[in-house]
Amino acid sequence: MAPLKTIFIALLAIAIGLYKVHIHLDAANLFPKVGRAIQRLDDFPDYQCRRMRHPLLESCEDVWLDSGRRRVYAACANPMVRVAWSPGGNSYDLAGRAAGGGGIDHITVLDIDQPGADGLHGVRELKFRDSQGNIQTLDLHGFDARVIDKGRRVRFWLINHRPPLDPFTGAPLLDATQVGANSTIDVYDLDLHHGDKLEHVKTIVSETIISPNNLVVIDDDEDKGGFLFTNDHNTKVSPSRDKEIGGSISYCRTDTGECHFAATENFSFPNGITRDPFSGLIYIAHSARGTVTVHRVVHDQQLVQIDEISLSMGVDNLSIDTDGNIFAATIPDHDQFIRAFHDPYGTDAPSTVVTIKKKRRDAEVSSVKEEYEVIKVVEDGEARILPTTTCAVHDPISSRLFLGALSSPFMVVCEKQE
Repeated sequence: MAPLKTIFIALLAIAIGLYKVHIHLDAANLFPKVGRAIQRLDDFPDYQCRRMRHPLLESCEDVWLDSGRRRVYAACANPMVRVAWSPGGNSYDLAGRAAGGGGIDHITVLDIDQPGADGLHGVRELKFRDSQGNIQTLDLHGFDARVIDKGRRVRFWLINHRPPLDPFTGAPLLDATQVGANSTIDVYDLDLHHGDKLEHVKTIVSETIISPNNLVVIDDDEDKGGFLFTNDHNTKVSPSRDKEIGGSISYCRTDTGECHFAATENFSFPNGITRDPFSGLIYIAHSARGTVTVHRVVHDQQLVQIDEISLSMGVDNLSIDTDGNIFAATIPDHDQFIRAFHDPYGTDAPSTVVTIKKKRRDAEVSSVKEEYEVIKVVEDGEARILPTTTCAVHDPISSRLFLGALSSPFMVVCEKQE
């Protein structure tokens, strides 16, 4: 019985560590090397990957590709601010947030076809401004964007984990450990003819915005601007939140600011979310289950689950390319992931990117159940080059991958080799 007891204690210790950043997984997935090898990056010669280091490329938790205009936009921050202020992971250290320059998160822009002599793709920052032109501060997480106004503007829907602070003095109004974050969905527009600032459109506040993680725009009507977002917990704060495995999906309209719950059952730390533009199906990552669920949008913008895809490891953000292939950032070694999260400048963690492909290419949603193929694209078991990856986007035109991370101080670009 001694070996069994030792295994149980080890599993418990890892689980306790995972709860600190709220990536709860079934016990079978907590030992990464049992029944599944973590491969070296050299095992994937189809891609050549390199790190891009710049202050504007640190802690880029989510990434969006504008394929037509050949740009990548990333939601980035100071890594130590992420460690101090991560409401989804029960980190409410306002002093640490302030010391790291909290609230000055930014949207970084890369020209993907113009790497430049330094290989940084013309990296630059977009400023947030209010209607009077004053610079605003945000605490960014996941986001989505769409080109609107006949190609003249890009609209951003941004998760903003605002702390409960006085907006004029910055002093705490309430104890964040007791009330959580004052999270909102903030909408900004980028004028592509004057592309150095983001102009505020609307801030959406709702009781359904509990612990937002990521979002996806689902309405083609740009005036209506309907979107779905994941709540990775059922509560903002609670004594038992460390042990909470749940979550929900909410729907909001941009024009009215009205929101409602779209689904509340069978979620296990819902994280990334994306939409297939061909079929309209919604894909949701469950970090605590290591799966991606498939949903239809039905009447009154409710979600109905129709399928589930197993990835056999923790999964963070999802993206979908213009060919309809889903790319998932996954976590092959959860213990090391936690160490890297808390020590972003000194510790790296293995990471994996997989693609989920449909075996059929129907333009419309049919009554026949889809079949999916899960393919490992790249994996860096030695944590030699890839970041502690939380997002991956694929550009089919250039065959490049752009990888970002919640707390790694760099981004990575992977070039497809001929």
